[in-house]
Amino acid sequence: MITTGKSSRECIDCAEANGGIVVAAACLVDRSDGAVNLGVPLLPLIGYKVPAYAADAIPPALAKLPAVKPGSRGLQ
Repeated sequence: MITTGKSSRECIDCAEANGGIVVAAACLVDRSDGAVNLGVPLLPLIGYKVPAYAADAIPPALAKLPAVKPGSRGLQ
């Protein structure tokens, strides 16, 4: 499955709405850390665990960096 601006769940819903039967989803990189439930097995090529910190527990070296939302939708 390749998504361009749609979530994996939206792509699965679209395929099913058009008569498709989705038996599994695949992705190049899974950044969900296993937290996603698509209703079908998710088969990532690479699993990428992104750490999350509470606002008062950010390591000092990271606190100096600007916060940037991941993804490419805002890039020009």
